Parts: sequence; C-alpha cells; structure tokens
Amino acid sequence: MLEVYHFVTPLSAESITSEKLIMSYFEEMKQFVSYKMIPIVTMQSVRDTYHELKSSSVKTNYATVANNLSQLVLDTKAVQSQGRKAARSFYLKMQEHLLANKPYSEKLVLSTIEELNLDESLFLEDCHTAATLASLRDDQNIAANMGINTYPTMVVYNSADNKYALQTTDFSSQGLANIFSSSVTQNTNNATLHLVSYEEGSN
Repeated sequence: MLEVYHFVTPLSAESITSEKLIMSYFEEMKQFVSYKMIPIVTMQSVRDTYHELKSSSVKTNYATVANNLSQLVLDTKAVQSQGRKAARSFYLKMQEHLLANKPYSEKLVLSTIEELNLDESLFLEDCHTAATLASLRDDQNIAANMGINTYPTMVVYNSADNKYALQTTDFSSQGLANIFSSSVTQNTNNATLHLVSYEEGSN
C-alpha cells in the first residue's frame, strides 16, 4: 500500500492548487492509498502567504495572517479526531471562508463545523488539549525530519519497502504519474524525484 504525505501551507494558492490536483488524480487511480494532508506553518510560510495575499484582493495584515494560519492548523488538528476526511473537509471549507475575507472567529469555526455535519462537542473537547498540541508538534517534526522546506511537497512511501520514500514538488499530471509509478515499482532512478529516509521522518 502507498502512504501519501502531502505537506501544504494554509491559504497558499500553490498549495490549494496541489490539493485539487491530487484529489483529481486519486479519483483516476485504481490503487488504494493512505492519504494524509499535513498543513505546516513556519515563519517563512507566514511571510510568503502574507505577501501573496497582500498582492491579491484579500485585505489583511501580517499579524492576522500569522494568527489565521496558526489557528487553522490547530483547529484542523482538533477536528482530525473525527477522521482525516472530516479534517480535510473542514480545512478546505475554512480556506474558502478566509479567502473570501471572512474574519477568523469561533463563530465562523462552529458554523463551518455545523455546515459539514461534524461533532461540535467533540471538537470543543479536543481544542487546545495536550494530545492535540502534541499531535501538531509531531506533524512539524515529521516535516523537519524529512527535510521539507518547500510547500507544497508530497512524500510517497511504499509499505513494501520500509526504509525509503520518494519526494516531489511536481504536481503536474506527469509529475504525479512519475512519483506513483516509481513508488509502486520501487524505481528510484527518476531524476525529478528525491529519496528521503522514511524511518527518520516517521518517528
């Protein structure tokens, strides 16, 4: 089985595009994959997102961008106890709201949870718990250990080979075909792909 780690940064146009391309590609794949989207917030990603939004129609400032990105990642992690699909749906819907200039607020979060038919009481119970914060740190550590410093980036691991995984930033149709076909055949000779140590990254 293939395990897919998709590292993104919230509100980035490039990350959002990669999410859509991957979902579209998965619909055409016949092989089951375990997909995990991992939103990451760093000082660099906040700066990049701020400048990107500033040049678009979104009205914002640096402090608001930093807060929105951090809060979205934390709230998404809290929703994740209801399943990866639920967390992904929440994340994508909140991105839509924020890019439509809606201010981040508890009211917006709870209305989004209601809109998606998620469990509000469970979300409130999981928010800001030690377990949620620890899980968030684990995601950051995975990205750091795999050497991820560009977003979006995808890492694909074949469970038939428990040592190495393939990494790419190419989300074109050909790029996705390359990484998935190479992962299935365990062919590491493709020049557009990079080997990473899965054992280190998964600890």
